Amino acid sequence: MKQRLLIVDDEPGIVDMMASYFSSQYEVLTAYCGNEALQKLARQPDLILLDVMLPKMNGFEICQNLRDAGSTVPIIMLTAREEETDKVFGLEAGA
Repeated sequence: MKQRLLIVDDEPGIVDMMASYFSSQYEVLTAYCGNEALQKLARQPDLILLDVMLPKMNGFEICQNLRDAGSTVPIIMLTAREEETDKVFGLEAGA
């Protein structure tokens, strides 16, 4: 049985490209916003690839919500941000 990978990004082209790439190794779940990502947790992903810049609820908030709810699933945050404070904030949020 394949492990589950949740890809969260608001850019359909990026989601499609990553889903295609990882589909041979993972059962790929996708979400395009924070609320959808939180709902997909019921499918118990083994790994989350999480974009930081999302509408309404950003990746930092999603990560913090997951950790506050007790989730220990590994999270890799994807971002174009380069500031050191963003990196620290992501790590402090639980990525």
